[in-house]
Amino acid sequence: MRVNANIWQLVIQHCIANKGLDSARGIWNLVQDSKFQGNAFVGTHLIRMFNMLGSVEDANDVFAKLTRPNVYTWNAVIAANARHGQGDLALKLYYRMLDIHGEPDDFVFVSALEACRAIGSLAETKVIHHHITRTEYETELMVTTALLETYATVGSMDDVRREFETSPKRDSITWSAAIAAYAQRGDPVEALRLYQLMVKSYVKPNNIAFMGALKACARVGTLEQGRNIHGHIKKCRLETEPLIESNLIDMYAHCRSLVDAVEVYQRSLKREMVVWNSMIAGYAMHGNLHDAVKVFEENINKVSEMNADTFIGLQKACAKQVALEQGRSFQKTSDYWDQFDKPAVGAAIMEMYAKCGGESSEICAVFDKLPKDKPLSWAALISAQAIQGDPLGAIKTFEQMQADGYKPDSLVYANVLNACTMITDVTQGRLIHEQVKQNGFENDPIVAKALIDMYSKFRDFTEARSIFDKLSNNQLGLDAIMAGLVEHGQPEAALQFFKEFQLSGSEVTNVAYISALKACSKMSSLEEGRRIHEDIKDSSFANDPYLCSALIDMYSKCGNLEDASKVFSSVKLNNATCNAMLRGYVHHGLQEEALKLFESMQFEGVYPDEASVLAALKACATSGDLGDCKRLHAYVIERDLEASAPLGRAFITQYANLAGIEEAQVHYETLPLRDVATWNTWLAVLADKDYSSAVKGLEEMVKETKPVPGTFNNLLTACITKGLVNECLELLKSMNNVHGLTPDAEQYAFFVNALDHAGRLDEAENLLVDLPLPVNFDNWASFLSSYKHHLNPEKYCLGHECALDYERASDVYSNDDLRMGAFKFHALPKAVEAWNNPGSVVIESEPEMALMRGTDLTDKIEKHKVLFKDGRRVVRRDPSSDKAKEEALCGHCERLAISFGILNTGPGTTIRVSKNLRVCADCHTVTKLMSKIEKRDIIIRDSYRIHHFNKAGECSCNDFY
Repeated sequence: MRVNANIWQLVIQHCIANKGLDSARGIWNLVQDSKFQGNAFVGTHLIRMFNMLGSVEDANDVFAKLTRPNVYTWNAVIAANARHGQGDLALKLYYRMLDIHGEPDDFVFVSALEACRAIGSLAETKVIHHHITRTEYETELMVTTALLETYATVGSMDDVRREFETSPKRDSITWSAAIAAYAQRGDPVEALRLYQLMVKSYVKPNNIAFMGALKACARVGTLEQGRNIHGHIKKCRLETEPLIESNLIDMYAHCRSLVDAVEVYQRSLKREMVVWNSMIAGYAMHGNLHDAVKVFEENINKVSEMNADTFIGLQKACAKQVALEQGRSFQKTSDYWDQFDKPAVGAAIMEMYAKCGGESSEICAVFDKLPKDKPLSWAALISAQAIQGDPLGAIKTFEQMQADGYKPDSLVYANVLNACTMITDVTQGRLIHEQVKQNGFENDPIVAKALIDMYSKFRDFTEARSIFDKLSNNQLGLDAIMAGLVEHGQPEAALQFFKEFQLSGSEVTNVAYISALKACSKMSSLEEGRRIHEDIKDSSFANDPYLCSALIDMYSKCGNLEDASKVFSSVKLNNATCNAMLRGYVHHGLQEEALKLFESMQFEGVYPDEASVLAALKACATSGDLGDCKRLHAYVIERDLEASAPLGRAFITQYANLAGIEEAQVHYETLPLRDVATWNTWLAVLADKDYSSAVKGLEEMVKETKPVPGTFNNLLTACITKGLVNECLELLKSMNNVHGLTPDAEQYAFFVNALDHAGRLDEAENLLVDLPLPVNFDNWASFLSSYKHHLNPEKYCLGHECALDYERASDVYSNDDLRMGAFKFHALPKAVEAWNNPGSVVIESEPEMALMRGTDLTDKIEKHKVLFKDGRRVVRRDPSSDKAKEEALCGHCERLAISFGILNTGPGTTIRVSKNLRVCADCHTVTKLMSKIEKRDIIIRDSYRIHHFNKAGECSCNDFY
C-alpha cells in the first residue's frame, strides 16, 4: 500500500489516543526514513502529537528538520513551547516567523499570547497587542479573549478594562473573558458586577462566565449570590457539566456550606476526576480527612492516571488534620503516579510536613527533587521554613535563590515578606521592598497585601497607605490596610479610613466590613457599629454568614446581646453565626445558653467545628463542670477533630483546671503534634505544680523543638511561687547563653517578683529603677501580696492602676500603720462601680451543680461561725471593728459554697469550687483552716490560678497567690 500524508496523519492520531510516547518516537523515526521528513503537513501533526504527549524537545527536533514550515507549523511549535513553559523560546520563534512569513493569523496570535503568560511579561504582551491592532482584518473573538486573559495574568487590569470597554463586539465569549480575568486576578467584586450586567444585557452566560462568577463568589464568600448563579446554571441546563460541577463544589466549600457541596457531588452523574478532586479539596478545607480519603478510595480504581490536584487536596487535608503518617503515605502514592516532582504537588507536601511537625530534612528532600527553575519550588520552601518557625532560614533561602541565578516571582516575594514580618526585621523588609519595586511587582495583589501587612506590623501606616494608593485594585488594598490597622491597635484610624473609602464611591467588600466591625468592637462603639449595620442591610452582603458573624461579635462585645440575638435569628443556621453567638453567650456569662446552643447545632445538622468546641470549652471553664468538658472531648473524637492543635491545648488546660494534672497528662500524651504552643501550654500546667517538673518538661521540649521567649515565663512563674531567686536568675542567663534568646522586660519583671517574694524588695526596686518598663498592672498585682511585709507608708503610694484589683491593693495596707489606706481602698470599688461584676462561684457535686452568689445560703454557714471567728485575725479588708471583720469574712461567695459542699456531701469528699474573681487573702487563709479541720481536699479555681488545699491545710500555691 502506498503511504501518503493522510495515512501518516491517521497513524499519528492513533498514537495520540493511546498516549504512547515511545510509539510516537518510533513513528518519528519511520517518518525520518521516508520521503515525508520535510513535509510541513506531516511535520505539523508530529509537533502537535509531541505537544500533547508532553515532549517539547521532540517537537522542536521535528521542527528543526522541516525544510519549508508553513504558518500552521509555526503555530504548532510556538504553541508547544508556550504550553510547556518555554515562553522565551516560543516568542523567539514568533519573531522569526514574522521575518519569514509576515503577518501571522489569529491562531499564532493566541499561541504568542500564551507564551507571554508563560513568562509573565507585560511588555511582550503589549508588543503583540500592537501587532494585532495592525492587522488588516477584523480581530476574532478568540484573540480578544486571549488578550484579556493575558493582561489579567501578567497583572494589568487597566488594560483588561480598556480592551473590554472598547471591544466592538460583546458576545458571551468577550463577557466571559472579562469576568474570568477579574475573578482570576483578585477582583471578585468587579467580576460579579460584570456578571450581573451581562445578565441584564440579555447575553446568555456560557460555561466560562458561570465558572468565573462562581470563582468570584468563592473568593468573596457570598453564599446567597452563589446560590442564585446555581439557579441560572440550572435554567441553562449546564449543571451536569463536569467543570461546572467542580466550580459549584468549590464555591459552596469556600462559602462554608459543605452540605451543599456534598449534594452537588452526590448528584453528579459522571463524577469525572475534576469533580471528585474538588470534593477532596472541599473536605480538606473543612479539615475532614476521613471523607477526603473516602472519596479518593471510591474513585481511584476508575481512572488510569491521577493528576496533581488529587494529591494537592489530600496533602492539604492531612495538613489540616495534622496527619503526618497519612501525609507520608500519600507522598509515596504521588511518587507512584509520577506526580511527586511537580512543583504544585511538592509545595503541598512541604506545607504538610511543616504544619504536621515533620523534619526539616524531609522538607529539603522534597525540594531537592523539584525543578529549581520554577519559582513555585522556592516559594514553597520559603513558606515551609516560615511555618516551622524559621523565618531567618526562609530569608537565607530567598538569598540563595537569587545567588543561584533564579528570578523570584510574586509568590516568592510575598512569602519572604511574611518571613520579615515574623521577625519584625524592618531593615530587611525595606530592602526586599526595593527589589519588588525594581522588578515591577509592587502592584501585584499578593505582594501588595504582604507589603501592607508588613508595614502595618511595623506600625508604619504611612508607607502602608502609600502602597494602597498605588493599587489599581483598591478593594484588595482596602481589605489589607483595614485588617492591618485593626490588628495593630489603630481601630480609630481604620474607621476613619473606611469612611473616606465609602465617600469616594468605591464598592466596599465584605472583608472590609468585617474589619470595620472589629474596629467598632475594640472601641466599644455601638452607635458606629449600628451605622455600619445599616449600610450592610443595603448591600449584597446582608445574608453573608461571615459578615453576620462579625455583626453578632460586635453587638455582644459592645454589651448589646439582644441585638446580637436578633442578627443570629435573622439568618439561616450556619457554623459562622453559631460560633459568634456561642462566643457572645460566654462573653456575657451565659454558660448554660452557650452549651444548649452547642447541642442544638447538632440536632439542626450544623455540626460544630473547632471554633465551636473552643467556645463551648470556655463555657465549661467558667461553669467548672468536668462532665461537660468530657462530653465535648467525646464529640471531638467522634467528629475526627483530635488533630486540632488549638483544641489539644485547650483540653490540656481544662483538664488541669477541672480534674488535675494527671488527667491533663493523659490527654497530653495522646496528642498527634506537639508544637511550641502546645509545649508552652503543657509547661504552664507543670509550672503550676512545681518548679522541678517544669524544668524536666523544658528538657523534654528541647529534644523536640526550640523554645521561644514566652516558654520561659512558665518556669519563671514557678520560681516566684517557690521563692527560687537563684534559679530564676539562672533561667534568665540560660535563655541568652544556652538557647540564644534575649530576655525582655516581661522576663525581668518575673525576676523582680521572685526577689520581692523572697523578701529582698529593695533589690527589686533598684532593678525596677533601671528598667524602662511600661505601666502594667498585671505586674503590680503580683507584687502586692509581698508589699505588705515591706511597705513604708511614707515612701510608697500605689496609684490609680491598682483600682482594678482593689482586693489585692487592700491587702497591701493590712497592717495597723496603714489603716487609713485600707479604708480608702475598701471604698474605692464602689467609687469606680467595680461591683458591676459581682463575685459568683460554682460548686461541683454529684449529681448536680449549684451556682451561688454572696447573698445566698447565708444561714447555712452558722455551723462554721466559730471557725470564722477564730480566723478573724486574718481579716484585712475592713479595718473598723471585730464585728465588721466577722461580717466581711462571712460574705464572700467561695466560703458559702465550701460550706454548702461540707453540709451536703459525705466526709472526705473532695470539694471543687470555681470562682469568677481572684481569691482574697482572707478566704485563702480560711480555706486552709477549713480543709485541715474537715480533713478534706478543697480545690478552688479562681481567675488567676488553681488552689489545691490538702487535708493538712496546705495550699499548692505555697501562699504565693
